[in-house]
Amino acid sequence: MQLSYQKAETHALEAQLSARVLAFCLDTLFLLSIIGLIEYFTISSNEEAFLFKSERLLHLLMGWLYFAGTESAAWQGSIGKHLLGLRVVGQSGERISFRRASLRYLLKPISIFVLLMQALTGAKVLAYSRLFHDRICKTRVLS
Repeated sequence: MQLSYQKAETHALEAQLSARVLAFCLDTLFLLSIIGLIEYFTISSNEEAFLFKSERLLHLLMGWLYFAGTESAAWQGSIGKHLLGLRVVGQSGERISFRRASLRYLLKPISIFVLLMQALTGAKVLAYSRLFHDRICKTRVLS
């Protein structure tokens, strides 16, 4: 007689787009607060330049390390996602790697652009939460 064991799947729901947008706004507010504090207490390289300061590369690096680091960590999500009870997983529910989280971060502006274009043109915003960067990276955001 042979016994087999099957792991019971937990049926976590895919996160809604509104919850994901709110989590992204919370994370952006958190990062902008930290960047604002850093800029307040440090001397800028060029005070007249607004967008093209050399510190902007540091800010991009900080955002990448924040999002990729927290989404590949044990929490499986950034602070905003954690506060809303969301987590980023692979297709089979496993924790994602730092490489996959980095690719997700780099592709996120394309998803934001598509959502903004849909909103500006009056097209129906998609009800599902699987966005472009999730499809390419084979990830899901669960609630």
